Amino acid sequence: MKPKTAVAIVGLPLSGKSSLGRALAEETGLPFIDIDEGPANCAPKQESEPYKSDESRLREQARMRVAYTVLHAAAEANLNQGFSVIVSATYSRHSAQDFLQAAVERGGGNLKVIWCQYNDTPEEIERRVNERLLQGATGGCQSVSHYLDDKSRYAGIKIPHIVVMMDGGEAGLKQALNEALEYIDGD
Repeated sequence: MKPKTAVAIVGLPLSGKSSLGRALAEETGLPFIDIDEGPANCAPKQESEPYKSDESRLREQARMRVAYTVLHAAAEANLNQGFSVIVSATYSRHSAQDFLQAAVERGGGNLKVIWCQYNDTPEEIERRVNERLLQGATGGCQSVSHYLDDKSRYAGIKIPHIVVMMDGGEAGLKQALNEALEYIDGD
């Protein structure tokens, strides 16, 4: 991998971004910053149904602007010190992707984007939401309706990237990890 690389793991909620990010960090020794586990804690707590009203939606958008600002500042700071870093967030809006690119450029870094996807059947969405709730996850997607709302607004990833499928449990994670490692090690 080139020095000063920012690896961004992106995708819809429940797509396995955090799992892939942790596995990639363990394999590479790079720091991993998950927007739900750190930067989002720098803003007010997420409501259980953040899109139930226009007012709730505006609060959630403001909360996430804070979280993305913190995430990108951490990535840029690592790059400025000559460190590579892995970040994970949904990046549902092109403006957030532009913000990421600008932070990486200011840090003098190289950006590699990995888009996590999965077969989001109604049964699989429900299973992943329930698994997340059982794990006591804070932030992020907490209901099927929240997932469906995020999916309806998802603009897609406009910056160069690869797609990894996050189906198949541990075997699927291992396959995605191998694909990610091959991608970030290549030019």
